[in-house]
Amino acid sequence: MSFLIKSLAGTLLFAILSFTVHHVTSEADESAAAVFYPAGLKSSEAAGRSFHNPKASTNKTTASAFQEFVEQLEAARTAAAAMPGYTALLEMQEEVGGDLRPVDHIEFKMRREPFSVYMRWTDSEQEALYVDGENDNRLIVKPTKGLAAFRRVWRLDPDSRMAKQTCRYAITDAGIEKLVIRIQAFYARPNLVGVAECIKEQLSVSRNNLTVFEVRFLDEAAVPEYSGSRFCFDGDTDLLIAVDNYGWSEDGKPRLIEHYYYDQIEILPEPTEDVFDEANPEYQFVAR
Repeated sequence: MSFLIKSLAGTLLFAILSFTVHHVTSEADESAAAVFYPAGLKSSEAAGRSFHNPKASTNKTTASAFQEFVEQLEAARTAAAAMPGYTALLEMQEEVGGDLRPVDHIEFKMRREPFSVYMRWTDSEQEALYVDGENDNRLIVKPTKGLAAFRRVWRLDPDSRMAKQTCRYAITDAGIEKLVIRIQAFYARPNLVGVAECIKEQLSVSRNNLTVFEVRFLDEAAVPEYSGSRFCFDGDTDLLIAVDNYGWSEDGKPRLIEHYYYDQIEILPEPTEDVFDEANPEYQFVAR
């Protein structure tokens, strides 16, 4: 599934935004967009499609696709809400303070009630844990790098500047369902379809069914937050599994500002308490 999504994202980026991913960041940057463009797919059929040449594709565009996108978001929200909990591998990259951060690969565990999130960064082994209603509603962090690592555990307000210094959103907004809710709120704006182009594709790759929507905004004044976005839904489960959001730039090139990809999603039918317990022996919050 991982190779599938990366292949798909790479080809469709060129099709909708009319730029290769190498325009997103410099070659020195380790960006998810660069990782998402495997060699050998640059000349695929999808790469030749464009909003400026709609006859080259049989995909639904603009008004009809936009309405289907709104309906797909609601289906994705229902699918996410139906999971009591799940584990996944999260690939995340965000622009913070004007700089595009390196790609993070995170072991992700989530429980819906009470809302709980555990995250472990696979490269640094830093850990974070949040359980609604416990630990005074504090985010527990086990840093492994820098001066912060001199203290074994930090207990932070999830919305504090320190807790969000390397991310755009608080951990209380983490997870697939919260991501869908955030997107729904954005696209609930009136008359948004009038300043956007939308295209839908139904794809079947490596026995996986995917529904992909790409949105490009036409007016920065009307939509200053984003210049375009790509959303990938699992065609079998309706889950939203990948999102790329792009910002405006002075040279008109796409600027990646948010990238989220949930891979290897496994439902936890009945998440046990120890999964979200800081004393879990598999975690490093408690000295042993």
